[in-house]
Amino acid sequence: MTGTSMHNVIVACVDGSKGGYAALVEAAELSKRFRAELIALSVEEGLPRYAATMGEVDEFKEEKDHYFEEVGRVAARIAGEHGWRLRHEVRLGHAADVIVRFLEETGADLVVLGYKGHSRIARFVIGNTAQKVNAYSKASVLIVKPTPETEHLWHART
Repeated sequence: MTGTSMHNVIVACVDGSKGGYAALVEAAELSKRFRAELIALSVEEGLPRYAATMGEVDEFKEEKDHYFEEVGRVAARIAGEHGWRLRHEVRLGHAADVIVRFLEETGADLVVLGYKGHSRIARFVIGNTAQKVNAYSKASVLIVKPTPETEHLWHART
């Protein structure tokens, strides 16, 4: 699938948020245009801090697994609607570290992140993740902002 185009491997970071799905739409369109491999990456950021029992840990893990399976299904549907296919990977760890390692592992030349601007904390977190990925990765970084006008492109249809 790799050629001599500008982008050969594009990674879209999807977490089930509006920003993540907006990033995926952009990544699917770019992947189609450049005939690049498209990989959707979801980062599972660990276990709850105060789980009292192994049963609670197992229950939490099962919920997370189910959540990310659904994110993967929605991501595949969105990519398909935009005329492209993807592979969905779920990795465990701190978002920025996992993304940087994954980009290196896959030889990605572009990573697409969704902007989440709900609060000062969310802006700080996505800004911090994007800054770290930009600083430590060889891949170019594209941050996509969801808009009401583009919401129909990724909104889940039941």
